[in-house]
Amino acid sequence: EKLPLIIFANWHGFSGGMRDMYNEILKFGSYIVDNLRVYNQPVMIYLPPYSELRGGAWVVVDPTINPNMMEMYADDNSRGGVLEPEGTVEIKYREKDLLVTMARLDSEYASL
Repeated sequence: EKLPLIIFANWHGFSGGMRDMYNEILKFGSYIVDNLRVYNQPVMIYLPPYSELRGGAWVVVDPTINPNMMEMYADDNSRGGVLEPEGTVEIKYREKDLLVTMARLDSEYASL
């Protein structure tokens, strides 16, 4: 039918642990990736207001799977990321890298 595909994404990720393996979540996620990779019509992924796209769910609909056909759009009030918030907290910066990043991203800090 050559129809475009619109995905309204509001999914928390999967961990890849034994529970997700047993429930075949990884298997079905890979089916989605396999089909998006060869889909020959436009694919638009939209994160509606207050939605979240986290972890393995982000990987399943990442536009780099089929960059010629896939685009992702997000409302200003949506959230997304490969790491769950708990995982993000555990990432550590070295102090010199932290200062460089702060200067790059925070104009008020950079002017000090």
